[in-house]
Amino acid sequence: MSPSLSPPDQAAVVIVGGGMAGLSCAASLARHGISDVVLLEARTLANARASSFGETRMFREMYSDPVLCRLAQEANRLWREEENHAGEQLRDTHGLLFYGESWDEETIEGSIPGARRVMDEQNIPYEALSSEQIAARFPLKPKPEFTGLFEPTAGAVRSDRVIAHWTRTARNAGQMLIEHCAVAGIDSDGGGVTLENGHHISAGQVVVTSGIWSQLLLAPLGLAPKLEVWPMLWAHYTVDPSLQERYPQWFCFQQERGDDGGLYYGFPVLSHSEDGRPRIKAGIDWAPKQLRVADPNAMDTEPPVRLVELLDHFLFNSVEGVQERVETVMSPYSMTSDVNFVLDRLNSKLSLFAGGSGQAFKFAPLIGDSLARLARNESTAVDLSCWSHQREAVRF
Repeated sequence: MSPSLSPPDQAAVVIVGGGMAGLSCAASLARHGISDVVLLEARTLANARASSFGETRMFREMYSDPVLCRLAQEANRLWREEENHAGEQLRDTHGLLFYGESWDEETIEGSIPGARRVMDEQNIPYEALSSEQIAARFPLKPKPEFTGLFEPTAGAVRSDRVIAHWTRTARNAGQMLIEHCAVAGIDSDGGGVTLENGHHISAGQVVVTSGIWSQLLLAPLGLAPKLEVWPMLWAHYTVDPSLQERYPQWFCFQQERGDDGGLYYGFPVLSHSEDGRPRIKAGIDWAPKQLRVADPNAMDTEPPVRLVELLDHFLFNSVEGVQERVETVMSPYSMTSDVNFVLDRLNSKLSLFAGGSGQAFKFAPLIGDSLARLARNESTAVDLSCWSHQREAVRF
């Protein structure tokens, strides 16, 4: 527990979990003048074992799902407001390339044909690129049959800056952000929480934003949505300095072949290694079925050798100028079967965000605003029925 902070006996709002969703909710409450807020984090804010850790996340409007596309547009509007509040740039707009194979089946990230159809319907600007055009423009090695879509208004969220901004906003408002303070249970009516040391905090509202660990808290109440935990691999690779200005942000679609799930992603050069070399972040966007678990504490935290081999093989064979893998990380994704989130009120005093499915950070201002509205007993500003906890995909 944070040595200078002792948890109070009561608060207007208790937030359980100090990652993206919890901190964005706290910051939104702060901007509405609500200071009687206690945020409880079992480890440290946005810690390395949780889903909000890292320096970058993608933002985009290029979705095969028209509802998610519209919600992404609303999130981007709120991101602009967030940057005004922060007084600094929180995103880098450098575009996003979807490229690879085109086939009828949708993946967890959508598909090239589906994204093109939705962007046409919603008048979102993009460029259609052939394999030859992709190779000429970027240091990538696309196969001859690959095609691409480039969304120029997409880019990267500087997630580490965002976490620092929300933390400052909440603390400056007088809210209590208490680290190393684990919650053992939630009152059946949502009217409070009990800490692992037995201390009880009564609350007007409880907001659960504990990611993959939300299941353990909600299961005794019969309110846990149906989720899986996927350990997802990403890594940093140093690259040829002469190419560092040309690397795009990209997502590569390929059909599953054997144990290769085919879906890979990468960022441009946004940081450097400890010895000053430019580096890119790249990752795999699937988890083998044998690694998926229901219990978050059972997740494999060591990068599996075979997944590392597959990521290395893709990077060294499909991207020019890749030199050396210098950091390898396993990140826990809380996944729903329809790859959509859960953001909803569970009862009159209890709200939940879970099931981020690896896509949540780009929606962070919308998530935080929506949770804060629920905690203020208001309706969300936009229709979030697609994220209902009552939908078939997440009901037991």
